[in-house]
Amino acid sequence: MGRQRVPTGQIFLKKEEKIRATINSLDTNHSEDQFIEKFQELYPDDWQKIVKRYEAHERLTPEGKSHPMPPPKKYLINAYKIVRKKNQKLSD
Repeated sequence: MGRQRVPTGQIFLKKEEKIRATINSLDTNHSEDQFIEKFQELYPDDWQKIVKRYEAHERLTPEGKSHPMPPPKKYLINAYKIVRKKNQKLSD
């Protein structure tokens, strides 16, 4: 039996679009925690996909080794920051 591997590729489809929609549904002075809560509310299936991918990395990575995926909340915050930065460049 071969080695089990974590799936590669997108965790969920239309990530940038969904993050942008979540940002637009919040006030302008929102926190990262509020963003995470709203994303979980609007896209619970996608949140579960993020959590499952992280858990797969945790389960299949040998003890003492690291894997490339940050914890789910950090993953979402990183994606949030990237989309916000792109939006700021477009508006300038």
